[in-house]
Amino acid sequence: MNLGQAGVSKFWPSGQIGPAADYCGLQTSLNRIVGGVNTLEGEWPWQASLQIRGRHICGGTLIADRWVVSAAHCFHDERLASPSIWTVYLGKYFQNTSSYNEVSFKVSRLLLHPYYEEDSHDYDVALLQLDHPVISSPFIRPICLPARTHLFEPGLRCWITGWGSCVLYPGHISNILQKVDVQLIQQDICSETYHYKISPRMLCAGYHKGEKDACQGDSGGPLVCKEPSERWFLAGLVSWGLGCARPNYYGVYTRMTQVLENYQGAHLQRPSMGGNAQGQPTWVHCGQILPNLISFYNQVRSPWMKALR
Repeated sequence: MNLGQAGVSKFWPSGQIGPAADYCGLQTSLNRIVGGVNTLEGEWPWQASLQIRGRHICGGTLIADRWVVSAAHCFHDERLASPSIWTVYLGKYFQNTSSYNEVSFKVSRLLLHPYYEEDSHDYDVALLQLDHPVISSPFIRPICLPARTHLFEPGLRCWITGWGSCVLYPGHISNILQKVDVQLIQQDICSETYHYKISPRMLCAGYHKGEKDACQGDSGGPLVCKEPSERWFLAGLVSWGLGCARPNYYGVYTRMTQVLENYQGAHLQRPSMGGNAQGQPTWVHCGQILPNLISFYNQVRSPWMKALR
């Protein structure tokens, strides 16, 4: 990838990024991608669908009123590196039809991490600047960003969401947004499993027996964890793995606390800091899921397959 091409920046923006909020990450009711089930509409209001000409390519996460974060490998091909070809959908639930709650945005800037390595997927993170500000709603809200010192301990139960491919129909995506719980795994155990050094910018999650994992089409999507405060934080981004939900192999995610540390010139404003970033509204419900959601859907298990490219 030539990071110097038009529309793709070598450096992170100099302004502040991140939701300015007094309260964030709060979720009310939960009902449960391989081993995943349908979500409720609005259950994960920070989930983004990154599309080209109406086709879902990767997932993403809303982190501020004009910023979505995703994986750099979604844009590694030069044909995918132009911001103008991408459309970002927020509030989306179905892939094969539109809903009243979804909003689409064009991408004005696409910023890849300057240290991204295509072969190893190290520093696998990118920022997309939306062409106009997001208006917060019960179905569209930002996730909370962790501080650099935030610890996501091994054994913590977290969640991944996306529309990734299904085992029964390889290459096809799920119509309804899926969710599945995964467990955070110790770094050394994950490295031993892959016989490969897992970088400090990576985070592993899953189960030794497999069965639950992210899948093709989930790339760049969120791995979120709920803290004792009942707030949800973005722990990782779907990055890579061997197959999908295979026994003895875990999913590998971009570790957000480590890539945030290497943002160049970006001052990330988090809930604990309070106040407004210049030009941004105060979103008091970042990471929060509201109780008055109308649509409820049956939980149907959907086996998935991950083959991240």
